[in-house]
Amino acid sequence: MGLLDSSVSGIFEVAARLRHGRVFHPDGLVLTGELRAVDAQYERILGDAKRDVVVRISKGVGLPGSLPDVLGLAIRVQDREGLPWDLALATSGTGALGQLLILPALGWETAHYGSIMPYSFDDGPALWLAAKPEAPQPESADVADFGDAVHERPTGFVLTAKPLSGPERTLAHLTLTEQADAEAPSYFDPVRNLPSSVALLPGALAAVRRWAYRGSREGRDSSVPVRV
Repeated sequence: MGLLDSSVSGIFEVAARLRHGRVFHPDGLVLTGELRAVDAQYERILGDAKRDVVVRISKGVGLPGSLPDVLGLAIRVQDREGLPWDLALATSGTGALGQLLILPALGWETAHYGSIMPYSFDDGPALWLAAKPEAPQPESADVADFGDAVHERPTGFVLTAKPLSGPERTLAHLTLTEQADAEAPSYFDPVRNLPSSVALLPGALAAVRRWAYRGSREGRDSSVPVRV
């Protein structure tokens, strides 16, 4: 491990220990459901048009109750090799510049989620992934309200991909049906959990993000006191 990656990991490890949990998106709810691919390339990467999914919805800063916050949508789906593919989306703007910015949202109903960093499928062009609510969702930003809504009836999102310039294409429809059991994943890692044919761009920034995720994981799992 080099000086830069150890420094980044160390910063996030300390922050996670001090917070006794995730550095970002500490408050969330894990749900299960189904993802149905409608894009041929995306289906080929997944290996099947329909896949079970585990999804974590969360508040980025962890502001209480219905207060506006950066909302998170983390998705775990298996690829064609049966390995986990994690996407971590956060509320963002729209358009060529807006999709690069993380922004707070007033509530789940009006939230727009983006990958911020682009992906490349099969060495293709850079694609920004996004998700939009596809069924009625709570107007508030309360995690508990979202859980109550799913308990009453399934809700979902449409997952899309868009190049820097050009038309948007629909990748899949995501439906959430119930709260996950105790065996739900404790973390989602969009940098480490990627299919071999998918890359997170640019590589240098993806490396920094990988170090941050590693530090946050180690900080959450460690019981060693922190010196401040």
